[in-house]
Amino acid sequence: MSKKKKASKKSANQKIIQNTKNKRTEVSKNAAAAYMPAAAPDPRILQGFLLIAPFLWGGFYEAVSCVFTIFLAGYLLYSVRRTGGLTLRVNLTLISVLVLTLMYGVSAVWAVDHGMAVFGFVKFLPLPLFALVLMQEKAEERVKLLDMVPVSGCLMTVLSFALSWIPALEKYFLVNGRLAGFFQYPNAFALFLIAGVVILAGKDTWSKVQIPGCVILLFGVALTGSRTAFAVLLIVMLGMVIFHKNRRIRGALLLLLAVMVAVTALYAVLTGNVSNVGRYLTSSLHASTFLGRLLYFKDALPVIIRHPFGLGYMGYYYLQGSFQTGVYSVMNIHNEFLQVLLDVGWVPALLTAAAVVKSFMKKETGLTGRMLLFAICAHSMFDFDLQFIVIGFVLLLAMDLETGRVWRSGGKIWVQIAAGILIIVNCWLGIASGLYRTGNLKAASAVYPGCTGAWLGMLSQAEDTEEMEELADKILFWNQSVSLAYSAKARLAYAEGDFEAMIEYKRKAIALARYELEEYLDYFDMLYTGIRLYAEAGDENSALYCRQKLLEIPDMLEEVLEGTDKLAFRIHDKPELELPEEYKEVLESLESR
Repeated sequence: MSKKKKASKKSANQKIIQNTKNKRTEVSKNAAAAYMPAAAPDPRILQGFLLIAPFLWGGFYEAVSCVFTIFLAGYLLYSVRRTGGLTLRVNLTLISVLVLTLMYGVSAVWAVDHGMAVFGFVKFLPLPLFALVLMQEKAEERVKLLDMVPVSGCLMTVLSFALSWIPALEKYFLVNGRLAGFFQYPNAFALFLIAGVVILAGKDTWSKVQIPGCVILLFGVALTGSRTAFAVLLIVMLGMVIFHKNRRIRGALLLLLAVMVAVTALYAVLTGNVSNVGRYLTSSLHASTFLGRLLYFKDALPVIIRHPFGLGYMGYYYLQGSFQTGVYSVMNIHNEFLQVLLDVGWVPALLTAAAVVKSFMKKETGLTGRMLLFAICAHSMFDFDLQFIVIGFVLLLAMDLETGRVWRSGGKIWVQIAAGILIIVNCWLGIASGLYRTGNLKAASAVYPGCTGAWLGMLSQAEDTEEMEELADKILFWNQSVSLAYSAKARLAYAEGDFEAMIEYKRKAIALARYELEEYLDYFDMLYTGIRLYAEAGDENSALYCRQKLLEIPDMLEEVLEGTDKLAFRIHDKPELELPEEYKEVLESLESR
């Protein structure tokens, strides 16, 4: 073969090889283009969500949490559609919120209230979803999300302050004269405003907008009258003054504190509303509210030790009457760490605490992040702040979500299936919770039969004995620790003349409401009637049995008083377990026989 033909053949082979490579490259590029993000999600959607979310009662109600979950699940679907997949960073922060939420669901098996425990799962479900959403965002977008907190706080302060002057709306925005915002709880609202102050004050440089923003937020904090929040604010501001790099900002922060005091004092003088401002002057370790919280904590510790996996969502509320050593009735223990221990036990509580500590110690967290973590955690030691899911969002924005092993999913089907299931479940339970919270009790129980609160509401309104028995049985099916249900069963047994059953049910009711004097008096009246009826019927043994049980009532009261903590006599609601004079006279007449 000639050299010319060989060269021609070699050239042809090279062209074929090159064409093949080009085709492979083109296929590879097409495949990469199919996998790589077509476009990043519009950041304004998430910013708008974080701006509006605080106005929905701060996410306190389960129905609102369901709305948050539906939005976040939908946003994740939108993100997958735009980017082609999800980015997951397996770190302690994500693990802690996942375990926390899952334990609320699993605890339904052993919970005090098996039905209501499920609401705990949907209530805290937005937290792991929000963490997952943040993992899809760039660092600069997260900063913009954090900036929505002071914007929302300023808007809420101005709007709620203005609306509170309208008589018809006053009760929605003021609690005992204290500004509560759309949270409708002054203490949590104050913490949200403090978070806004920290975010604005933590900027490296200040714009003209930030100074009036801080003034509005600080004024709002003052009007909440929250003593714990005020103490936290002072510590946080002092920390910012000491550690902020910009000297001019340090001076501005001190000036802002002075302005806050001056503006608040002027407001008090002009309006005459000094009750909420004056609360700061009554801050004391001997205050009833502070001592009351100590009593809650003291009573809860033995329960936490006995129940390492918790009581389930709302379990503490229903069971507290059986172990409390003072007069109180609170839905939450006013300490988030103890609340998690009470609800779902040691594992989620310790994981969450470890995640917060790790985030605080991380260098990249910075001054703003550390001050946010401190403010939220410190305030949460004396209040139930994280029951407001929006506060949880702010906490997550300050925590470590950057580190950890990265896992990238290019699939869409499993994400769509998971999101679809979450949306359906949250629509179902969200509707049930919404109906219950708006007073549509029968409809709420029909949508979700495990809504104990709805059954309780209907029982308190029931007049027909058959209906009362049916409702009491339904309540006790889900929850064996409801005093009202046992009282209803006792009343029914009394009406049927079954005094043995009445005594059994009434003593169970009293054991779950030991400081309710009315329960003892009701029990007394029924036993006294039994003595007379049995005596008239000639049944001396039954009359003697009722007499014996009636004479035990003073001992029952004395036993409760002996077990009462000393703190119980130093708070506003003191134990009142003394029988009225007419009841004492009956006892004296029975003892003399």
